[in-house]
Amino acid sequence: MSSGTSSTDANVAVVALSVALAALFITLGQLLGQYFATADGYRRCQPSVMGSWAERTRLRWRWSQFRFETLFTTPEIALWAHYRGQKTLNANRNTFDEPVWITGSHESRRRTLVAPVHADSRNNELVCWIPFLRSLHQLEEDLERHGCYSSAQDQHSPWLLRPIIRFRERSWDFMSPEIVRPYAVSNVSDIAVLARRLGMVWVDFKPHDGVMRAEGNGHVLSSTYARSIGIILHYMHVGVSKFHRFPNPSGRAHETALYIPSQKADMMGFGIIPGYDDLSIPAFRVGTIGKVCATMDILDPSRQASKKIKDIRGIEPTVTFGFSDLIPMGTGMLRIRGSTVIRLPVPTEYCVGLTCHTEGFVVFHHRLMEYIAERKGGVDHQVKRILKLYEDLKAQHDEWENEDLANEQINDRSIVFLDKAHDGWDEATAYLVDLERNHGLRYYDLMATHITHAVRYWGDAWSNIREGKARHHYGLRDWVAEGAHIYWDYLPEIVTDMQSKGFEGGANLVHDAWITMMFRAFCWWRCHYIVPAGDTIQDQSRLPSRYWDSKLPVYIG
Repeated sequence: MSSGTSSTDANVAVVALSVALAALFITLGQLLGQYFATADGYRRCQPSVMGSWAERTRLRWRWSQFRFETLFTTPEIALWAHYRGQKTLNANRNTFDEPVWITGSHESRRRTLVAPVHADSRNNELVCWIPFLRSLHQLEEDLERHGCYSSAQDQHSPWLLRPIIRFRERSWDFMSPEIVRPYAVSNVSDIAVLARRLGMVWVDFKPHDGVMRAEGNGHVLSSTYARSIGIILHYMHVGVSKFHRFPNPSGRAHETALYIPSQKADMMGFGIIPGYDDLSIPAFRVGTIGKVCATMDILDPSRQASKKIKDIRGIEPTVTFGFSDLIPMGTGMLRIRGSTVIRLPVPTEYCVGLTCHTEGFVVFHHRLMEYIAERKGGVDHQVKRILKLYEDLKAQHDEWENEDLANEQINDRSIVFLDKAHDGWDEATAYLVDLERNHGLRYYDLMATHITHAVRYWGDAWSNIREGKARHHYGLRDWVAEGAHIYWDYLPEIVTDMQSKGFEGGANLVHDAWITMMFRAFCWWRCHYIVPAGDTIQDQSRLPSRYWDSKLPVYIG
């Protein structure tokens, strides 16, 4: 009897132990589940959401709170100074966490954790900054192929800006409840520039109101506003956009849309003419008509020139004749040696002028020959040199004088032609720098005096035409050709004004400098193409200048 009882007790004990162990394991499982559930946001940092960036998601145990914390890594996207030929930010560092150039190369794509094209194209949960990074890689690959970064940089090369990413590890503990996916970070200025470089135009740009929208060239950026953090951008690549037109008949839309990737070129998109240090030219803000008039008052303290601009706009509301010469005369060479990329954003409402029109070229050439003939060759070597440079370009390249032909080519202009025009600009600039340093002729005064008179040419040209005093227009537009003649008529007044500003040299030296300045402006125009405001959508081609270099953060979700 006792033996049976002992056996029964043993069986009951085994069953009880098994039940207790099962309960223990269930409880431990539930407990572990609860602990892992404390890792808030972990499921939102998986490969289906972040692609290869999910590899850097990790859990950290917090003993003080007896829970897991989710840590994830996302990019900070920014523009950074780049010297041509430079491959890394710092040759002495090569860690995985250093900033990485976005270049389009296989190594750059690997280090920025960007999968091959279309590898995740059907993933609707993917954060939108991954396809945005992919588009930036494609852009930079195109710019690299067009020679924007590859050649050695000389002292006159523009300061290039190239996109980089920095790896930023964040804790999901500090994510706003409004955020459902990890976000990348950038700033208003850099995003505005990158969107333009991708071929988008800003349809709505009011960062302080939380409103930003850009589209074009197959890309779309739109914003929402989260009260807890600020602007959240959403990016889509939708293929070739029906809104963006490309004047080049080649059909290579993404290549035709390339912009010069330099700091000063980007400034123009914010309504800023960047100036030129070698000739002591400061930057000017000209994005609105109010700022145009304010700039004109700086160039002409009498304010007569700005009054003339306002009078003209009362008749022709969208133009600022003559003032636009400030662009080629007050800006350095932005085109990059060895590259055919020449597009620039439009800095002001009316950019074109006599220094880019065919009429300006043709009349200048004829009047220069007449100027030399009238003096029976008794002119300085510089004037003869300008004539030779001009005629060499005219004889070898039809697009030198033909504005329409030049504008058909845009980023497809001959590299030989671009380099020759660039050489002409360099030579003219070197002469003007020498005049300023060794002969006391301030280029700023010469430029300001020219523009002060140039704003009158439109009214004076039409007066001459009405009175029958117009000169030969060579089969071109009569009022434009007459305006180019009038530029020469202003030369005695320019000499007088330069002397009143303290220049003690002779009139011939002012003539030489003015002729050189005009030729330099012609060369500048043939080395650049300013993209006009779009006419198919209501775009904001010039962004407010206060947002240039703004570090106001934006988040890409």
